[in-house]
Amino acid sequence: MVASPPTTSARGPHASSLLARKFRAVDAELASAIPRVLNGGDDEAIHDMRVAIRRLRTLLKLARPVYGRFHADAVRAAFTAVHRATGTLRDEEVLEETLDEVVCNAPIFSTWKTRRQARERSLRRAVVARLRAGELTRARHLLRALITLPVRPTHDRLATKLARRAIDRARRGVEERRDAPTDDSVALHDLRIAYKELRYAAELLGDALPADLAAMSEPASKFQKRLGEIHDADMAIVTVKRARGLDEVTRGRVLASLGGLRTKRVAKYLNEMVPSASAPEAPEAPASETQLRISPPAPSRSGRFPAS
Repeated sequence: MVASPPTTSARGPHASSLLARKFRAVDAELASAIPRVLNGGDDEAIHDMRVAIRRLRTLLKLARPVYGRFHADAVRAAFTAVHRATGTLRDEEVLEETLDEVVCNAPIFSTWKTRRQARERSLRRAVVARLRAGELTRARHLLRALITLPVRPTHDRLATKLARRAIDRARRGVEERRDAPTDDSVALHDLRIAYKELRYAAELLGDALPADLAAMSEPASKFQKRLGEIHDADMAIVTVKRARGLDEVTRGRVLASLGGLRTKRVAKYLNEMVPSASAPEAPEAPASETQLRISPPAPSRSGRFPAS
């Protein structure tokens, strides 16, 4: 019988122990969301399932140094296929929510929105079919195999070392993009993704981080949300511009309303963003909300433009 490798050392727990525990916890969140999607009638089910898959994909990316890039990415790819399918559906859901805020009572606009709702129902059926076909089940089986097999001892670094490096890398990603102008939707999208990576790194690896670094998740989450709201408006604008079922007068009215909505969301984001000095040079330095200086918004939940 092969002895299991130690999960801790005199200096603290090994990364494999922390990662396995986090993988199991997030997989449990995913398991609870799947039946809600299959049963229907739960407006947040798709969102919650996507968040769980996204957290698993982020964790698999962070786990590459421990499990090896090849195996970690193989499991990640299995989740990515389902994540992309659900992303198209989630984009449609968010688009519908955004269009509900548009002030336009033209009949042709109502007809166009009704057709979009039919598209959403079709996408939802496709996602349910993929789940019933077992695509997500296979990905979860691969994940269990990954965390069950022993980790090569030379790869199993201290959890604190893995966590600090992940936070430092994510923090630099935010710093590199923080000056994105608010009228550059692509740059804002990249900034939002950088904030998301910082948030998840701090949340998922927080047990191995000092309190000041783990606390980065809160401001990162807030700015990710604000940039996401702007991104939703940007995606709605692009979709309306491409729509074939609207006359030019109605299109202009809808775009004007969406432009006003985006302006309000940008103002809200800027009001909450406190100007300050750059983020700390060393990961050990305190990380307050003002030290996470960031800037502007960008494109859709999945990064793709919904079809018109």
